[in-house]
Amino acid sequence: MKKIYLSLALFASLSAVAQKMPAKKESFSHDRTFVTKAKISNQDVLKAEGDTLWMSGFETAGEWVQTLGSGQSTNTGSNPGWELLTALPSNVTAQQASYQWPATFSGATGNFAFINSDAAGASGTQDAYFETAADIDLSAAGSAALYLTFSEYYRNFLESTYVEVSIDGGTNWTIFEVNPESEVPVNTNAVPGEVEVVNITSAIGSGTWTNQVRVRFHYVGAYDWFWGVDDVKIVEAWDNDVKINNWYAATDVATTQGLDYYTIDNSQTSFPGLTFGAIVNNNGAQNQASVALRATATGGYDQTGTSISLNASASDSVAVTSPYIPTGVGVKTINLATVIAGTDSAPANNTVSLGMELTTQEYSRDNGVSTGSISNTTNNTGNPLKIGNIMDIFNDWSTTGAVVRLNTQAAGTAGAEYWVEAFKFDGTDYIYSAETERKTISGTAASWQKLKWVDGDLVDGKLNFTAGDDILLLACHNGGTSEVRFGMAQNTYEGSVLGFTGDGTAFRLSSPGAIMVRLTDDPTLSVNEMNEVSNFSVSPNPASEVINVKLNNADNAVITISDLTGKVISTTTSNGISSSISTSGLNSGVYMVNVTVGNTTSTQKVVIKK
Repeated sequence: MKKIYLSLALFASLSAVAQKMPAKKESFSHDRTFVTKAKISNQDVLKAEGDTLWMSGFETAGEWVQTLGSGQSTNTGSNPGWELLTALPSNVTAQQASYQWPATFSGATGNFAFINSDAAGASGTQDAYFETAADIDLSAAGSAALYLTFSEYYRNFLESTYVEVSIDGGTNWTIFEVNPESEVPVNTNAVPGEVEVVNITSAIGSGTWTNQVRVRFHYVGAYDWFWGVDDVKIVEAWDNDVKINNWYAATDVATTQGLDYYTIDNSQTSFPGLTFGAIVNNNGAQNQASVALRATATGGYDQTGTSISLNASASDSVAVTSPYIPTGVGVKTINLATVIAGTDSAPANNTVSLGMELTTQEYSRDNGVSTGSISNTTNNTGNPLKIGNIMDIFNDWSTTGAVVRLNTQAAGTAGAEYWVEAFKFDGTDYIYSAETERKTISGTAASWQKLKWVDGDLVDGKLNFTAGDDILLLACHNGGTSEVRFGMAQNTYEGSVLGFTGDGTAFRLSSPGAIMVRLTDDPTLSVNEMNEVSNFSVSPNPASEVINVKLNNADNAVITISDLTGKVISTTTSNGISSSISTSGLNSGVYMVNVTVGNTTSTQKVVIKK
């Protein structure tokens, strides 16, 4: 039985979450989000050139041929299948700045093979093979373990990519999936100079290599992105090469929801710490009797988990279950590495570092590194969106507001509103608790924005949490032609990123990245200094003919009524005590009453019923 600690135990610990998760699952849109590369790079793991048994750079005419599967719709025009190119296609170079894939295919020289699902458009499908035209003689290798290596360039959406190997001239094939979603989640990019290394030894089973070996690349997609390959080699495998395919960090899954946290407010003194896990692959020729995961961190933390045996070509999971609990305000670095009985011949692919921070003001699920944006989901384009992370509260805490990351905005987004809402789980549903002020986009540059609580279950302008609260923190916008882009960070656990579409339908995001929205207790957001504004009241609510706005002696207050798109319907200057505003020009619906004194604005909702 596979020893998957963090993955299986995580899902077990998330069983309560699964019961409260909305059934509807939304995906990223093909062209509305971008997330950069998350998997471990396989650069610099090759042996010396003398150990290369065969290679191809796609420079010899007729060396490779294309065949089509049943799913390939055409082989002409905008959907030609595999091509040999010397430069990246125009649709790739034109979108590079928006989606942040590498600017060049840095591993390619001369010709390279490329298949372009994005250029084929929504009507095109791809099921195409690119195969060596002649047999490769590897009989001298006997039963040796071999790698197939190649440079690659891609952006992944929902496509599937494979390397396939035959030892009988193409009659039978052994299939190896590359860049699976577990390693390359939806909307992730290659890293510059990426080299993929595939242990193809299982193609011979208990036999030997022959003089009838063939290799092919197989792409299956439908309006997905692209895949480029070059410098294909077959090389002798290392004897000892255990690599990390993917890794995990989560709170102690025995006592919490097992979520990942990277910024911890020092008010959360009961934070149980992070435990770690990794999916590892024995990419070497020798079976490994002992493979374990070691985690070291700032402050003397050094833990090695239980070891497992791992046969050549096999994958399994290893974990460190003794939690790391940060102490002392500041950034902490945690290093993960595989440990084997001998010396790993390719250490570059079996180590990874992550950072977390103990702060005095913020608490988050994101790691602070913006690797992408989300403006909407596939089925909700142009409509309002609320999306965020579920979070544990470990100690009683009084918060003043939220912090949200705005990524680079389209020029047409200027004036669009954004805000943050908080919900608490009542055992059945997430129930609205509070929301922040609403701000508008004023520029295109990426930035962090702080917003104070202004409405909801507030006490002196603060939203209080109790130890054990399970909350949902959402970044929100009103939709429109140009939608607000919120930052996304590291890939995180399915079911931990939830939201609401424009019609109020709850959903969970498939293949999620942590939304960059945080809680804060920043005292500068406290509204105590503006009680004369924040203590205003609106009555009746719901209203039908008139809205009465009662103030607390706020001189020269400006009162505006706006709809949910931010459009100002009316403006009134008060006498410092109260104002009555006619609703004759308003239709039934929800409106915002905004009271501004100087540079300070406070907001309340009012419902108009006629």
